[in-house]
Amino acid sequence: AALPGQKGGPKNMHGKASPELVIKVPMGTLVRDLETGKIIADLQEPGQKALVAEGGRGGRGNTDLVTRGNRAPYHCEPGEEGIARELELELKLLADVGIVGLPNAGKSTLLSVMTAARPKIADYPFSTLQPNLGVVQIPNGDGFVMADVPGLVEGASQGIGLGHQFLRHLERTRLLVHMVDVSNPDYEKAIETIGKELELHSQRLSALPQILALNKADTLGVEEAEALADAIWEKIPQLLPKSQTVLTVLPLSCATKYGVDDLRNILMQELSTLPKDEVVHEVVEDTKAKQHPDEGFKIVRSKNKFFISGNRIERMVAVTNMRSPEALVHLFNVMRAMGIIDNLIKSDIQIGQEIIIGEITFTFGDEMR
Repeated sequence: AALPGQKGGPKNMHGKASPELVIKVPMGTLVRDLETGKIIADLQEPGQKALVAEGGRGGRGNTDLVTRGNRAPYHCEPGEEGIARELELELKLLADVGIVGLPNAGKSTLLSVMTAARPKIADYPFSTLQPNLGVVQIPNGDGFVMADVPGLVEGASQGIGLGHQFLRHLERTRLLVHMVDVSNPDYEKAIETIGKELELHSQRLSALPQILALNKADTLGVEEAEALADAIWEKIPQLLPKSQTVLTVLPLSCATKYGVDDLRNILMQELSTLPKDEVVHEVVEDTKAKQHPDEGFKIVRSKNKFFISGNRIERMVAVTNMRSPEALVHLFNVMRAMGIIDNLIKSDIQIGQEIIIGEITFTFGDEMR
């Protein structure tokens, strides 16, 4: 929480405002209101800020409360409470290319071959436990970012395995490299599984263009690998959902680096034609971040009780010292100036009946007339 502001001082000195509390988050962070579930900020740019909770306004000192009848008041208005709310911060990695596939398809190995990243690589499933990022350098000095996520298994979109909790990171990418281990006799089943899980996760993810990379082609030989790529290309309509687009089927070997340069060139070419920085999340206007404007008041009668609501009067009651007679007189004067007292009288309020404002209950008496 932010620190409170300082109290006012002698010689009509205002209290110093509290410094802003700035929470630094990585690029790609979504800020969601926990109560409503709505996304109120999508922080994609360096230095981008979002106001999520405004501090309370300072109260007026006694010199500001001077009236004709009281030239030297001893009371003051306490400062208002700042806004308190619960937020959920969700990080979605910002990458141009996402690598997907079953466990041990060679995703981490491909990332290590094409970038300077050094993810954990082992010959057992789920050696990748968290997303890994790497930058692919291209001849003109620029580069693009690749993300490798834990391997997907059948049912990942429903929470089975490890990869499901990282599928959301892939929504930020513009292109997918769909890795398939062709040394596995069930490689067609593997293609179908990944395609199905992408479709079940989200329409956005399923619509991303794919490059189908047939890894471990060195176990087949160049000619057989090329023939297999042609055969799989013909079967794409049967293997993947209609919502998914495969740009090309490319045999490669991360072990021998066969086809890796071709993959890099294809990625560079395709990324140059795809739009950047597309916002894929609807951000709603964050009306809860600031102190609400004054919107008058409303009186609701329930039997012998009168409930008064309104931003200004509720704030005034919340900061009034109920033990101070002077503070109460000031509050009643404000209510009278706002027209609340006149409206209560028009609503036929009687002496002794209760007035409820926020969490405070008053008894209507002669001093309020």
